[in-house]
Amino acid sequence: MKSILLKLDDKLFEDIEEQVKELKTSRSNYLKTALKAYNSYLKRKSLEAQLKKEITIINESCSDGELLDEFNDASLIDLEKYLDEK
Repeated sequence: MKSILLKLDDKLFEDIEEQVKELKTSRSNYLKTALKAYNSYLKRKSLEAQLKKEITIINESCSDGELLDEFNDASLIDLEKYLDEK
């Protein structure tokens, strides 16, 4: 397991301490959970951007609007489930 030295401004530290007390967890566990959530968020945003790029390519190369409509209706929840499984 790796460790990190992290410097925070006072306000952010106080906010974290408040959450840690409220959640009755350790600071370390709170920060690990927050970092995992942020990584998951960034992966979703990246997949969303890639999906939009591919939809644009399909739209430009395909005259059939039905396939494009299916892509546009695709739920990001399905993408989230896919990410959670990985």
